[in-house]
Amino acid sequence: MRSNEVAKLAGVTVRTLRHYHQLGLLPEPPRSANGYRDYTAADVARVLRVKRLAALGFPLARIGAILDELDAPDPSPASALEELDRELALEIERLEEQRRTIAALRAENLDPDLPVRFARILRMLPGVDTLADADPADRTALIVAGHLYDDEELGELERVVKRIAGGDLTETMQRLDRRLAALPPDAPEAARAALAADALDALEPIVACFDTANWLRPSTDRDQFLDRIAFEGHNTAQQDVYHRIEAGIESAMRARVEAEQQAETAGAPPS
Repeated sequence: MRSNEVAKLAGVTVRTLRHYHQLGLLPEPPRSANGYRDYTAADVARVLRVKRLAALGFPLARIGAILDELDAPDPSPASALEELDRELALEIERLEEQRRTIAALRAENLDPDLPVRFARILRMLPGVDTLADADPADRTALIVAGHLYDDEELGELERVVKRIAGGDLTETMQRLDRRLAALPPDAPEAARAALAADALDALEPIVACFDTANWLRPSTDRDQFLDRIAFEGHNTAQQDVYHRIEAGIESAMRARVEAEQQAETAGAPPS
């Protein structure tokens, strides 16, 4: 029996038969005098068994071992089925979670290529409903941050965005952004220092939302990458102002930690 006949009987393609051969699921049959593979009824049965197990959900990579087990003197098909059932239950749970996520994305018209939590945070920004509304210069940084931020960083970002919106700080932030955007590469030291100082003053209520652990931990490769893409497109003077602001925030974070430690020491019972 030739390969095309076997394929037709089993309801598969000749290409599938070749794939089964490559995976070791179907032994290579001997060739007849004319050079064609000569399949037997046992080969057809083997293909049908493989097809059936694959339809149940068994991965092709495991089917060979399962068939060996089924063909053993004392087969135990229940164990393989139980394991598959557990795997399928987990897969169903994963798919249901995917459907819940898709439902949220559709209901809220969120960006499907962003995590739901970050997409919701993004929507809190003034004038931004989706990534398409964000400044093109910021879009890449937003996408990367949305996928790389951990839960603690997302929580901090939520607090910051809510604080900006709730404290009528949006206009202040926009004004600082305009001043920074207008800063030329050769801006003098006085202009850079003044802008950084003004920004730190304006950011004071926002800095209160920051987590010291996020700011004072050692910098990782991921942190450095996020900083790099955040600064892309900015000239040297603008980057200098950004670094001064970061340094000022880190200084405020260290001062907060020291104050908390002093308060704990002052409140500790005498030894």
